[in-house]
Amino acid sequence: MVDNSTVKGLEQARAKFAYDKAQVISKTGGKKAKEYKAYAKKLPMMIKSNGLGAALSFVFSKSKNKEGNKTSWGLLYDDLNSWLRQEHKKWLLGETPSDDLSEAAINLNSPDYRALCIEILAFLNWLRRFAEGLIEGEADENV
Repeated sequence: MVDNSTVKGLEQARAKFAYDKAQVISKTGGKKAKEYKAYAKKLPMMIKSNGLGAALSFVFSKSKNKEGNKTSWGLLYDDLNSWLRQEHKKWLLGETPSDDLSEAAINLNSPDYRALCIEILAFLNWLRRFAEGLIEGEADENV
């Protein structure tokens, strides 16, 4: 049986972490913040349409620009990785020694992979909401 206080605590933890990340990005303002907001809205559908592994590999491939600087995709990827690397969430990534989220995800067995996907979607639900509320404006159409 699931303890309701545990579920409530997990939802609150997700919400707080997502709020903090969206707030940090919102303070930077500009194009990067608007793109982050757009990507936080797009990523759940990418995961549902293409699968977690394909979506994470896409985000990873877009995480740095030609000059090697972190992009808005890279910031989103880092925020997901940070959420999943917290002590109480480490079980989701199994025994993988890699610090790379994509590599950790593709090395999971099927039930753990599904659990990771559900957790990422739950976190992104909060992040999307807070990004919409805290980040003003919309990204260019080509995002």
